[in-house]
Amino acid sequence: MKLRIHQNSLRFRFDRDEVEALSRGESLAAAVQIGPGPTQRFAYCVAPVVEGLGGATLRARMEGLALDVSVSADAIRRWHESPELALSAEQDSGGSTLKVLLEKDMQRLNPKPEEEAPNVYPNPLFGKARCDHP
Repeated sequence: MKLRIHQNSLRFRFDRDEVEALSRGESLAAAVQIGPGPTQRFAYCVAPVVEGLGGATLRARMEGLALDVSVSADAIRRWHESPELALSAEQDSGGSTLKVLLEKDMQRLNPKPEEEAPNVYPNPLFGKARCDHP
């Protein structure tokens, strides 16, 4: 699971095994140790839930240094079984809008030699477009 944070958006990317695990109802969690102490650890989790979202597809919340994203288990199962690349939602975050995106991780159009990503989804543009690295 990869997490990208940019302005008021959270973007998660998942490989095939991770999407499969989410579709089985499993939670995925990771953390970044930023400094030496326990209060300098940022944790994040994406968890399928059966109830409690009030009709929303997903919801993000922060508690201390932990980011938790709850996602409708039904939406995850449909996403897993479909060719759709992403699930997205917006939520009010105290006067601004937070955008949350869950994406299937696709192969790069022009992978760097040191990058290996054997468990990603095929990119429909692979072989049709090329991006040259500087």
